[in-house]
Amino acid sequence: SSFTDYAAVKADIVSLIKEDKDLNKGPTLVRLAWHSSGTYDKMSKTGGSGKGTIRFKEELAHGANNGLQQAVAWLEPIYQKYHS
Repeated sequence: SSFTDYAAVKADIVSLIKEDKDLNKGPTLVRLAWHSSGTYDKMSKTGGSGKGTIRFKEELAHGANNGLQQAVAWLEPIYQKYHS
């Protein structure tokens, strides 16, 4: 079994947000989370942010997700650091 230190993940995300105030990363990351969660379908119980599918090109290509590629790129090093 694997263990993810979510406190460490959170600390890395906070550092990411604070490292470059000019890019205003916080609101963009909130938008990424909102759009990722917005794919949930109550009837089929599919979609949502559980598997992080918004990081794939097919989902990012949807017009409503325009501009979120940068947020995914910001988070990729954190994902790689903690992905087992």
